[in-house]
Amino acid sequence: CKHNVTRFPYEIGRLAQDLAGGIMVTLPSEKEWKHAEVGPLLEKYLKGREGVPTEHRMRALRLIENMTLGRNAVGYLTESMHGAGSPQAQRIQIARQSNLEEKKRLAKRLAGIEDED
Repeated sequence: CKHNVTRFPYEIGRLAQDLAGGIMVTLPSEKEWKHAEVGPLLEKYLKGREGVPTEHRMRALRLIENMTLGRNAVGYLTESMHGAGSPQAQRIQIARQSNLEEKKRLAKRLAGIEDED
């Protein structure tokens, strides 16, 4: 139901950020990568696994940043939470239709608990 589904996009984003690490938000800009002096230092110190270009790593991190924190996150996170009504509106509707008092009465009856009225 929507009440549970609203959590998953946030959890997926959290996991992606966790896997990316703090470098995702401290990653130097493309201008710094192309700088004659700074670029080679960034290439040297931010190199990852052998055979994977540092630029590919940088681009993957920028994608995660954009999808979880940047402009691409704005639409889907808000839509996940509030599209077709907020989770609170759903909780209110569930409470209205659940007939909770009747369910409590039936549970007591099934358990053999008698009211002390």
